[in-house]
Parts: sequence; structure tokens; C-alpha cells
Amino acid sequence: MIWNRFLSGFVLFLLSLSAAAEQYTVGFLAFRGEAQAREEWSATLAGLNNATPEQHFVGRYLTQEQLDQELSAGQLDFVVTNPAHFMLSQSQKLNWLASYLDPYYGQARASVAGTLWVRANSLIVEPSQLRGQSVGAVHDHAFGGYLLVAEQLRRQGVLPEDLDLRFSGYPVDALAYLLRDGALTAAMLPTCLLEDMQQEGLIELANFRALMMQDDTHCVRSTPLYPGWSFAAVGVTDEKLLRSISRALLALEYQQKPLWGAPIRLDDVEQLLRDWQLGPTVAPVLPLQLLRQVIIRYWPFLAALMIIALALLLHHYRVTLLLLRRTLERDKLHTLMQDKEQELAQARQRILMGEMATGLAHELNQPLSAIQAYAQAGELVSQTAQQQEAFGHIVAETERGAAIIRRFRQWATQPLPSAEPVDFACLCRELVERMQSRADALSVTLSSECHNGTLLTVRPAIEQILNNLLGNALNAHGRLAATAGQIGGYIMVKANPVNGGWQLTIEDDAGGVDPSIIASLQQNLPATHYHGMGIGLLVSHRLALRLNGRLTLENTKNGTRAILFLPEES
Repeated sequence: MIWNRFLSGFVLFLLSLSAAAEQYTVGFLAFRGEAQAREEWSATLAGLNNATPEQHFVGRYLTQEQLDQELSAGQLDFVVTNPAHFMLSQSQKLNWLASYLDPYYGQARASVAGTLWVRANSLIVEPSQLRGQSVGAVHDHAFGGYLLVAEQLRRQGVLPEDLDLRFSGYPVDALAYLLRDGALTAAMLPTCLLEDMQQEGLIELANFRALMMQDDTHCVRSTPLYPGWSFAAVGVTDEKLLRSISRALLALEYQQKPLWGAPIRLDDVEQLLRDWQLGPTVAPVLPLQLLRQVIIRYWPFLAALMIIALALLLHHYRVTLLLLRRTLERDKLHTLMQDKEQELAQARQRILMGEMATGLAHELNQPLSAIQAYAQAGELVSQTAQQQEAFGHIVAETERGAAIIRRFRQWATQPLPSAEPVDFACLCRELVERMQSRADALSVTLSSECHNGTLLTVRPAIEQILNNLLGNALNAHGRLAATAGQIGGYIMVKANPVNGGWQLTIEDDAGGVDPSIIASLQQNLPATHYHGMGIGLLVSHRLALRLNGRLTLENTKNGTRAILFLPEES
């Protein structure tokens, strides 16, 4: 009797203590059902009750929809859920106290993932083969059981609308059975679920195969690891109580391993939900407020950009000034070049007039000398026939002098005469006959080797060039006889067809010419007067150019060789 009274009193005492302790309700997301969740979170509840005897914590094990309903109804004081559900429930004024340290990974920062499973004997090896196939998931907001795997599929080009999605609801274990029995082609499951079910003797893991497998992982997974579960207060504002609970959670251990750690950032989870357009709607920010936020947050980068922009503007201003300066210098140089070109044109005109005057004097010297010689010979002879012949030569030389003047005027002011067929053998004979008397006077052998043939060209111009070259050769022999006493020699005139035209050559052994005359001849400039040869060669050179030909002069071993090339179409 007394013992019964004692027991009754002790029970009443315990009941009074329990009634005196303040009670708090903790909601747990039971994605595998109430029994499994009660077993998994019992250590946490027991640790809280032992660490804070003045408070009493009771657990409620709910699906995600039930958690949302009781949170909205204000029936929960604390909640333990995955990071995605925590982010989606921010409107309930959750206060994050601790993060769960997963026993498999020993950390909270990377402990949640998802796995895409098919049957081991399935022919599907690539995610793209799932298009149009039945794929199971627990809930459209489930973190490891849908969102993580669906995100990886989307990155590989397989969108949710490409699949025959079937949401089975909680508990998630049912999905494994549906997949095993062939009711589904594939299933999206939280990582480590099938490993746990095999340890519990519920399934054989060898009957399943994972797709999109990741490397270096404790459990088979198809996605990267994300932050773990959260312990959060729901509207509790007692700071003393919250500190006590946080200390108690951080001190909890199970099998000599900590169960909870400090809260961690959920940036990756927030970005994932934003990509799937989930989570609370963010109020639009006014443009001025947004600008102010950007300036405050990124002011170092903006300052650097402003410095770079200012530097670019200064560089642009400097380049513009340099360009303007260069433009002015260019305009001045252009004006100077125009003035120089006008001066050069005037100088060329003066040179041309000088060349004409000197050329006339040079060319007329030959017929005038011949006229003088024939006139003197006419005075000495007494026979009428010889006098008539002398007078005939005088008339011919006079006509040749007049022709020279006409050619010079024509060369300076008018185009060349029309082209006509020229017989070079005949032309060479005429030139030799004309110069024979001068050659005989100098004891010079004047001969020719000219092939028969004609070329369409301007005869007066060719005749003047050859006259100049022959006259220069005879003058060279005359100078050689006067200076060195060397009498005799030869002058050879050749004309022969070559590839593309005709080549006329006049070669002598009169000692050669100064190399400066040859060099100046190629530059179209008046040569230094070396025994009177410069202007005659220059006139001949320019006449050859006007005939589209080429006149070259070279020194041989004993004399000079002049080569005139005339194209077939001159």
C-alpha cells in the first residue's frame, strides 16, 4: 500500500515537472516515412531535451506538403528540412541555427546530391534515351529527389517536357520498388537512398544502374554535391533560448561524431531555384535604387573603368592633335611638291630647248662641213662635170641640213611621222656611201653586214640615230689621230633580225668613251661633254625611246659598241 502510494507520488512528480517544462514542436521532413525519420532524428531530439531540461522538444514527422501546411498554420516552432525547402519557406521568417553534418560525408557544405537510376538490365545508357520514357520522382519541389537530377538532365539537353514524369509522393522508397518492378523506366532518387535500403535488406543494389555518374563519391551520384539540411527556428524570438539550442546542437555527437555544424551559405541552392523560377518573388527595385546599389557594391571596378575611359579620351585627344599636325604638314609638303614640280617642268623645258639648240649645232655641223669641203673642191677643179658633181653634193648636203632642222622641230613639237617599211640593207648602204669620204680621209675602213628584210618604222628617226652614231665614231677616230697619232681603224655597221624585232650595231676601235657618258645616257640627263659626244647620244637615245626601242652603249676592248633594238611594232 505504501509502495503504491510512493509510485503514484513519483509519477505525479514527473508529470508536474513535464507540465512545468515549456514544450516546443520540431517538424522533420520525413521523405522516407515517419518511422525512418523518427529513428534518424531521435538522437537530435534526445540531445536537445537533455541539454535544455527546462524545455521539452517533441517531433512531428511530415511530408513536404504537411510541413508547408503546419508552417502556414503556425503549429511548428522549429523545422528540420533540406536546403531547397528551407529557401522556399523563407516567407515563414525562418531563423537558421545549424547545418546537419551528413554521416557519409562528415560535412554540411557538400552532402546532398541526387542519382538517376535505371534497372541493371536496361538498354538505356545515355540520358538522351529517356525522351518519351516514364521517369519517376517524389515531388516537383523535392531537392535530391527531383530538382538536382532534372538540372543535370537540362544541362545535357533533356528538358522535363521531354520526359513522361510521374510524381509518386512520399515516402520516396516507393520509387525504388516501382523501378525495380518495371513500372518506371528510370527514377530520380536522393543519393545514398538505395545504399541505405540495401543495408536495411529492402532491395538488392545490383538490380540497379546509375546514369551520369560522378567521380570520387561515397555513394553513387549523378549530380554535384550541395549543402546539407538545416535546423531553423520558426518565429521564435527568445535570444536566450536560441543560443541555448544552438549550443546544444553544436555539442551533439552520435557515435563520437558531431551531428550539427555552423550555418553555411546556400548560394548554389538559391541559384538553382532561381534557374527553375522557384522561391519567393523579389520585389522590383527602382532604377535609381538599383543604380545606387550597383555603385556601392562595384565602386572599385567603376572607378577603374572611369580611369580607363579618361585615359582613352586623353589618348584620343592626343592622337587627334597629332593627326591634325600631320595633316597640316602633309598639306604644306603637297604644296611644296607642286611648286617643285612646276620648277622641274620649267627646268625640263629649258633643258629641252638647250638640247635642241645644241643638237642643231651638232647635227648641222656635218652637212656644213661637207658643203665647205665640196665648195673648196669645186674651186680647185676646172672641169665642168666635176664642178657640177661638187655643186650637186652641196645641194644634197644643204637639203640634208634643212631636213635636220625639220626633224628637230618635229621631234620637239609634233608626233613622229607615220611608219613605213624600211629596208635596212638599203639604209646601211646609203649611210656607208654618205660617210665614205670622211672615212677615207681618216684612213678608216667603213663596212656593213646587213641582212635583207624590212621593218615598219619611222625612217627619218632611224636615219638620224645612225647618222649620229656613225658621226660620233668618225669623230672618235679623228680625235684619236690628232691626240695619239694613231691613223686607221675600222667602223662596222650590222643589221640583223632578232627575237621580237631588229638589232642594228655600230662598232669601232676608236678607244671607247668615258663611262660617265654611258651612265648619264641611261638617266635621260645631259652628259658631261666629252669631246662633244653627249648631246648626240642623248638625242639618239630619246628618239629610240619614242620608237619604243632601246639604245645601249658599251665599251669593248679597243673601242665602242652602240646597239639599237627596234621592236616589230615600233
